[in-house]
Amino acid sequence: MRAVACLLPALLALTGPATAQDHGDLLQAPERIEWEAGGLYEGRFPDGRPFQVALAYPAPGGLPGDAAKIMDNAYWFPRDYMGKARSLAVLEAPVGVTNLAPLLDSGAQAPERFSIALDADRHTGKGSWTQEEPAKTLPFSLKRIVAYHAVAVTRPSPQAQAEGSDQPFVFSAVFPVFGDEVLDAWVREMAGRCDADTECTNKILVRWHSKGQLSLDASAWTFGYGAAHGNYASLMRHYALGGGKAVHTRFTGFVDAGTACRDKVSAALVARLAEQGLSWAEQGALDVFREPKFIPTPTGIEFHWDPYEVGSFAQGIPSVFLTRAGLEGCVRNLPHGG
Repeated sequence: MRAVACLLPALLALTGPATAQDHGDLLQAPERIEWEAGGLYEGRFPDGRPFQVALAYPAPGGLPGDAAKIMDNAYWFPRDYMGKARSLAVLEAPVGVTNLAPLLDSGAQAPERFSIALDADRHTGKGSWTQEEPAKTLPFSLKRIVAYHAVAVTRPSPQAQAEGSDQPFVFSAVFPVFGDEVLDAWVREMAGRCDADTECTNKILVRWHSKGQLSLDASAWTFGYGAAHGNYASLMRHYALGGGKAVHTRFTGFVDAGTACRDKVSAALVARLAEQGLSWAEQGALDVFREPKFIPTPTGIEFHWDPYEVGSFAQGIPSVFLTRAGLEGCVRNLPHGG
């Protein structure tokens, strides 16, 4: 019950209208700054092997807080993707060129480099991938498959002013633009949400994109005036793509809904969470009435939990990856790696 009580505020931030503060339509606020924040690109090496890379574009000046850094650089190879993209650090480079270094889990730079030059319209580009030992360089081409937009708003915070502070209210959001009514309606709803009195940072990111499947991750960090720490909440949503129409697909579209499979997956999740030392690992079992947060990939399914769902705030944002083999007999319709 303690975990549920702690979780309710975060869930309300994602599932209900603004209650603590009514900020209006922040995505259309008159004082907003908006810009093209980046793009998701599909790359191809000479042998046809694909990869996908999210690239941040230069942000305009005058942005509040950390809004200029709201778009992350990251990449993954669809064939062996396990639900977590590898972050990319930006290195010094000539004008018109972006040099990037993959980051290891430790935060250190991996001994490989991406060098990318986008065309003037940013729809296409080219580049090279280089490793040091053994020395090897491969060229690749890039094609943008999704564009990202961003919005930032700064205004006085009535709550802070009431406490005698000049701390402003800061809102920032980054989100993909698809040109599809169904997809864009949900994305904009998630991007514009905010019920905090000093800061809201919303990110809606593409976690998987292929001809037949699209997976979106909508997260929100919110801060209240004088709070000890922020609140984090997320939702994940999936669409089957085909016939020119995006169709919302639920968890039972990927995992058999029968009792045997539900018990099998639940037991595996609880065991893996317990191995990580999560305080309330048993709450990671599948809930009949609530969709889990997950990312279907060619090699298995990545499951995610917010702070307070299966552990304390200090235990972060847990995740568990269950392989296709481990889900044998229960999994279906996982995407293909290309």
